Amino acid sequence: MTIHFDKQAVLEALRGLLQIKSVNANAGEITPEAPLGIGINAAINYVLDLASSFGLTTKNCDGYCGYVEIGEGQEMVAAITHVDTVEVGDDWTVPPFDLTIDGDRIYGRGVLDDKGLTIISLYALKALKDAKVPINKRIRLIIGGDEEGGSWACMKRYKETEEIPVYAFSPDSGFPVIFAEKGIMNVIFEKELDAGLPLLNLSSGKQINSVPDYGRAVFGGQTYEAKGKSAHASDPQKGDNALIKLAGELRAEGIQHPMLELLDRATPEGFGINLSDTVSGDLTLNPAIAYVDENKAVLRCDIRYPVTINSSDISEAIQKATEDLGFSLKMDHETLPLHVDQESFLVTSLQKVYADYTGDSSGPIVSGGGTYARAFDNAVAFGGVLPGEENTGHQTDEFWSIDSMAKNFDMIVKALEVLAQ
Repeated sequence: MTIHFDKQAVLEALRGLLQIKSVNANAGEITPEAPLGIGINAAINYVLDLASSFGLTTKNCDGYCGYVEIGEGQEMVAAITHVDTVEVGDDWTVPPFDLTIDGDRIYGRGVLDDKGLTIISLYALKALKDAKVPINKRIRLIIGGDEEGGSWACMKRYKETEEIPVYAFSPDSGFPVIFAEKGIMNVIFEKELDAGLPLLNLSSGKQINSVPDYGRAVFGGQTYEAKGKSAHASDPQKGDNALIKLAGELRAEGIQHPMLELLDRATPEGFGINLSDTVSGDLTLNPAIAYVDENKAVLRCDIRYPVTINSSDISEAIQKATEDLGFSLKMDHETLPLHVDQESFLVTSLQKVYADYTGDSSGPIVSGGGTYARAFDNAVAFGGVLPGEENTGHQTDEFWSIDSMAKNFDMIVKALEVLAQ
């Protein structure tokens, strides 16, 4: 039986999921049934209800996550996705919480990261079941609700009581196989301000893993604003950091303030962390969120560091480079690097799926992104943005292409089939 990509059904299913506001840390009321917010629980249940209508087995894990399962067997393999999103931000030209179709392009918050790939993965399970593809292991789609927040409470909850897959991949990144992901550090600078300091009010940034696209400050009765371009913190060079632009504008006006001095140093070179390795490349830094009032100055930064580097060395270097400014420094969150052997069964099997489908024989790659692959042993990232495509995740007017959706569907179906043999 030929497995067919049902474009209309997929798009309508995605439309319903996009219409649920499941913004991480801003998803509505927190309840015992919805510990991450009622919007996130509603998004999880939307996918589970759709799966149930297909005759698939489902479970909601206390509002943190859920899963869909097909097949039989002692062992289980999984695709791992998420239905929470980052904040919308400003200047959208289409409704962020709906599906807009313009030719081959589709728009909406989460259409690529990661609601679109969640729906694609669900339909991949449905297709394998409907086609009665012979498999020897069970296949799960694990659906998380706290990927964008960094703490991954969803995966912690899953691993407390649920079965761990023998192989897994997260279709939340790109192609070919991502065999390594840089370490992630979120650091916070904080300083109590002297009473005699000239008053600066400043705010910029909403999400730690996004480049801020707007900043605003008031000093001496004058308002200053800067606009930039949002991008994922794994590739901050693809954005235009409004916070850094705003700080530069204020310094050009001759304004003196500890926060502006700190932001002036907020580069890998300025922090003394211009590091790289041969496996995963350069360290990246995203000054993401800043807040200043008459009492306090706070800066939060997202750092993606090479897989062979020790995070404590990074913290020590930053402390040394900024200690004269009087800010306290603490690590708010860390996700350790992922590094899976390129010759492993998992990597070579998924790489063959990609090469057979595309004809592209290039090898597996490294990413600065952080996917759920880090939550499990024998897991990698596989799926999402194709080579040459723009990664619009976390950006204003987030979009994806229907053609790319169809190709992802084909490869995810085949990847699950191969791993379940």
